[in-house]
Amino acid sequence: MTRPEAGVATDLSRLVHNVHREGFKELDKVGLKGQPDQGLVCNLISRDLSGSDDLNVSWGRILSGQHHLCHHHPDASEFYVVLAGTPLIHLGDKEYRASPGDGIYIPRGTTHGITNDTESDVDMIVGVSKPADWQFVPDE
Repeated sequence: MTRPEAGVATDLSRLVHNVHREGFKELDKVGLKGQPDQGLVCNLISRDLSGSDDLNVSWGRILSGQHHLCHHHPDASEFYVVLAGTPLIHLGDKEYRASPGDGIYIPRGTTHGITNDTESDVDMIVGVSKPADWQFVPDE
């Protein structure tokens, strides 16, 4: 068993969060032509929720027919781990048909997005290298 660092309180109500208790929120960004960003997100680890000072982790869900806008983050890298579904992942000028179990790294500044052109929902774990306040720059 590890000891907590000196001065760090172990407050499980801040450290442990569950997608079923937290619930999903709709994405709220807008594209270059006013089109809405589509998908759902449930934050699980963040500055506000957990006190994190170095990362943000969420559960993302893209419903059938939805498109998470192509965009980039000039100040943060990101990753996806696909749990369910087979989304089309847009990375720079390439497209990749993902499947459950895939881990996808998105370097800072790389244009990326997700299209769910299938009949099944897509579930993913999404991580960002900043706890909050990263820039979302739409590329479409």
